[in-house]
Amino acid sequence: MNPWLLGTGAVVLLFLLAWFRTRLDYRIGRDHVRVLWFGLCVRRIRLADIETISKRPQGWAEHWENTWRPSHRTLVIHRRRGWLKAVIITPEYRYAFWTELEKAIDTHAS
Repeated sequence: MNPWLLGTGAVVLLFLLAWFRTRLDYRIGRDHVRVLWFGLCVRRIRLADIETISKRPQGWAEHWENTWRPSHRTLVIHRRRGWLKAVIITPEYRYAFWTELEKAIDTHAS
């Protein structure tokens, strides 16, 4: 097989994998926070299961980042149950998303 063809295929594959990562989005629903990939739900976190929200991860966590430089966008959702209790997301406006999420949790709890 032609090595140039293999090299080009590998570069295209890496580019697609990098681009797919940037297609993640986050939505707050009535009962869940959803991680969407091209509009399809790939992860749900129940609002009732969220214990706290913070900026810095502690220990092991699920990573659902949609950027290659997440340092100023990282939001950590700490859950009450599960093997990995922390879920890292990177919404574009971290503090606005945090406020909306806290409001949704308060509304869901009452």
